[in-house]
Amino acid sequence: MHGPAADRAELRLRIRDEDTAVTATVDADGRLRTELPLTAPRLWSPEDPHLYHVDAELTSADGTDRVTAYTGLRTITVDGEALYLNGRRLFVRGVLDQGYWPETGITAPDDTALRRDLELAAEAGYNLVRKHLKLEDPRFAHHADTLGMLLWAEPASPGRFSPASVAAFTEQIEPMVERDGNSPALVIWGLYNEEWGLDWDIPGDPAKQRATADAYDRLKALDATRPVVDNSGWTHVKTDLLDWHYYDESAASWATTVADLLSGERDDFPVKLGPDFVVHKKLAVPGQPLRGLPNLNSEYGGGFTGLDRAWHLRWQTQELRRHDRLAGYVYTELYDIEHESAGLLDFGRGAKDLAGVDPAHANAPTTLVLDVTPVAPGRDLLTTGPDFTVDVHVSHHGADPVAGTLHTTWTPVYARTPDAPGDAVPGCRAEAKPYVLGAPVTVPAALPEGWTSGRLHLALVVDGTVAARTALDVDTRTDPYIGDDPLARPTA
Repeated sequence: MHGPAADRAELRLRIRDEDTAVTATVDADGRLRTELPLTAPRLWSPEDPHLYHVDAELTSADGTDRVTAYTGLRTITVDGEALYLNGRRLFVRGVLDQGYWPETGITAPDDTALRRDLELAAEAGYNLVRKHLKLEDPRFAHHADTLGMLLWAEPASPGRFSPASVAAFTEQIEPMVERDGNSPALVIWGLYNEEWGLDWDIPGDPAKQRATADAYDRLKALDATRPVVDNSGWTHVKTDLLDWHYYDESAASWATTVADLLSGERDDFPVKLGPDFVVHKKLAVPGQPLRGLPNLNSEYGGGFTGLDRAWHLRWQTQELRRHDRLAGYVYTELYDIEHESAGLLDFGRGAKDLAGVDPAHANAPTTLVLDVTPVAPGRDLLTTGPDFTVDVHVSHHGADPVAGTLHTTWTPVYARTPDAPGDAVPGCRAEAKPYVLGAPVTVPAALPEGWTSGRLHLALVVDGTVAARTALDVDTRTDPYIGDDPLARPTA
């Protein structure tokens, strides 16, 4: 505090709606440090986004100034390969949000639009929004604070590497922390993205490695309370989270590559940079450990239609939930951006036809994982007859174990999930401990009489309530071209 009346000024702080207040005197140098004790602190969390509103009143010889602000109490910590929020295990179920609107570009048309994007993410089952390469309007963080949506924030990346671009990038860091660092919703800081502004050559240039490590060090010096990602996607130099961006149009190779990355079988993965140009990106440069840090797949998704993207969302997210070692994911993306058709919603935030898939089921805290390598949209499982079995696991991210009975019901392929869970399958009781994939339970099933294909809906019912849902499209017609454009069939 500065000014001729700063010496001996008094500051009174009061927590609104609490019987807590304190008055302190400003030192001769204009500084003051005091505490507002709370007998029973109420921590901020997505389930209970409690905010403390603080009224401050400064009285001096020049008069009285008043200001009001809010804060939330929470911790975000890294312990080994897990994230913890307020001391409880956190699995990140995130979605990418680039912050564009059809008529106004990178400026939200109004305050409601900022809040609505967060609400749409929550409706789709996500608990975190990664605001991509953009320092969003500060009201966005405010709405996340009040709604209980976790945030990953990051600055814009430069285009090319040079001393000037490094300086410009670095200049964003301190204002970013100063402006948004008091938001309880913000739990992850990002820096560079996919070597943008580093000429896609971190491994081959020590100067680019230094720029990346220096950005990390600068941010950690300003805020040591949150994990920091140095270069999101691959080729980490100095990071708190080991994240990777992996896209794949094949369900089989997707599942295999994810399993190999998480088991340590491999430390690189393919990145398609053009129609016929694929490179293999390392997770990190030598010296950056590949174990002992939380792993996140922080960009993924596939397909060019709503049907394709919904199918990949369902199956790729399932495979991520299969692996207990994973700390979370970020799906690409919440809504389309101009020419990008990767969104669960269109550019105007309108609903797409997702072929009966509800993203909230794929992103739920409790999900079902099927031991199936799906063939294609509409034909997850090909059988030679109406009778088959499928092994089902429970993945559960809650505080206590979960156990219930498996139910099934049939609809045509692509139909939405019925409200009722269907009939209980005799002898099929499934359970899981928190963050440990449950043992497989074999579920017998048969297509209804006369059906050659159908969608089998599976539900886990716990104490009369549906806790998890998934679906399996079954087809007895083994011709792989059924349902496709006849012109796509091979000819003699």
